[in-house]
Amino acid sequence: MLIHKFFVLFLFITGIIVSGCAHSYAPRRWLPDTDQIQTEAFGGWLSIEYRTEIEGTNKVKGEYITSDSANVYLLYDSLTIIPKSKITEAVLEIDDKNTSEYSGWTVLGMISTLSHGLFSVFTMPTWLMTGIIASSGESYRDRYSADDPANEYWDLIIKFARFPQGLPENINPKALRRKEVYSK
Repeated sequence: MLIHKFFVLFLFITGIIVSGCAHSYAPRRWLPDTDQIQTEAFGGWLSIEYRTEIEGTNKVKGEYITSDSANVYLLYDSLTIIPKSKITEAVLEIDDKNTSEYSGWTVLGMISTLSHGLFSVFTMPTWLMTGIIASSGESYRDRYSADDPANEYWDLIIKFARFPQGLPENINPKALRRKEVYSK
């Protein structure tokens, strides 16, 4: 019976830890590790929600190629141009997060408190609270989001585009290719 209660508590705590984390919109293994951001030749992963005349709202996701005074350029299968005036929400991610590692250490730390006897009443909640805060903070690290993004938002994130100075004149936009994702 004690094992059953512990298992239920374990599932509950794991659910709490995971529920505070931000969801990644990028495909699996698309975002680089944090230490490889500066060597990456690709832009960050940008998810945009925008208004359309026919459908109401639409969502598009892809590599952040560049932006100019009027438009944002994304690349997934092909280059997509979205007018800034129509964008209602934007979320940019630039690197892969370690939330599963943080959550795993939290759970292991909580299990280790079983050896503390009566003091586990104090140490287990400490592990839980700090683990939730750390996991949640990690999931929101290097994530730039805005509702109805203004020019200040685009000025802030342009450094994470593939072409921060704008689309070069000698590049054919239709010739741009997306990043190939390989298994690690």
